[in-house]
Amino acid sequence: MRRTRTSLGLIFAAVLTLAVSACGSGDSGASRSAGPVTPRAAAGLPVAGCVGGWTDPADRTPDREPARCEANSPQPQPLPGKTKLLVTSSTLQSEFMANVRLAIANGEFEKENLEVELKQVPAADSINLLASGKSDISVGAPDSAFFNGLTAGIDLRWVLGNYFSADDSKAGLWIRDVDGRPGKISDLKGKNIGAIVGSGSVAMYPLTHGFADAGVDIDDVKFQSLPAADLVTSLENGAIPAAWLSDPYWTRISGQNGYTFAIGQPPAEPFGGIIFGPNMLKEKGDAGVAFVRALVRTVNTYLTGDYKADPAMAARVAEAVELPLEIIRQTPSMIFDWEIREGTSDRLQQSFQKTGVFKGSQILPESEVVDRSYYAEAVGQPAS
Repeated sequence: MRRTRTSLGLIFAAVLTLAVSACGSGDSGASRSAGPVTPRAAAGLPVAGCVGGWTDPADRTPDREPARCEANSPQPQPLPGKTKLLVTSSTLQSEFMANVRLAIANGEFEKENLEVELKQVPAADSINLLASGKSDISVGAPDSAFFNGLTAGIDLRWVLGNYFSADDSKAGLWIRDVDGRPGKISDLKGKNIGAIVGSGSVAMYPLTHGFADAGVDIDDVKFQSLPAADLVTSLENGAIPAAWLSDPYWTRISGQNGYTFAIGQPPAEPFGGIIFGPNMLKEKGDAGVAFVRALVRTVNTYLTGDYKADPAMAARVAEAVELPLEIIRQTPSMIFDWEIREGTSDRLQQSFQKTGVFKGSQILPESEVVDRSYYAEAVGQPAS
């Protein structure tokens, strides 16, 4: 099965009001910390079951295969003492949470001597909780709040990817048809587009490119924030002419007359995943590797290939994320991908600059945004 578009990470993005306002004027670089967090030095030693369990981060070919280890690999390496971690997410009942929730349900964190508490919090609170040390990890996306937090001097890193979608997924921008013809991006000038977060979402990356290709300035539209479940209803009743719909909400209108699928995510490029805050980047570094190792093992054991083709596995996923099995089976299997593509953070920042929600005067270098050393250590990727 070829891999392509998704709205990955889109349901959990949010604008961090505190960080935005802190960086709202002048050269935001002046408020940044003195230097980047020092990445962990991966041991570079082979890990059983994970030989070759990595890919070239520069590879963005649409049909690339994600990195994989053998099932039940990498094997646990329990910490000497139990470590408690508070993990937050804006939603718990979504398939993109399957790696985290299956890891909890199947004791994968316990095998690492981790005690993981998962808590649902408003997306806008996640960076503040990380910054204050009240939480350790956010399951989310490197949205405008994340980047504005970095420029405000908060120690944050994007350490793990999450997923991208299959070819037949149609998560993305849907437009109401106009006068019996397919809707076009040019129809949206001066209109409101529905989105879960708005212009601070990682959806801005594919949207800015899609609008540019259509010759439309993205400043000519406005984004209206609505709950995910309300987006389809608002689109159906004509309250909005277009909406960015994530899994599984797009299935409600797919195949119906009156709607056109316009833009999806660029292929094979995860946009979300795991964000570490100061606690993990400093005193809990070993726990960070253990946490990542448990998630990587969960993907290799439960979430490989077309996992929904196995009725038992589809049922386990549905149970773990607390969604009806019929909802889970409406969409193609996600392609879970723990790696982070090279240059994604640059492209996200560029899109946020175009929409005016990233206040940094310069693009932050990838070394101050992404830290691949946690998953590199977990799978035994040799140091480059």
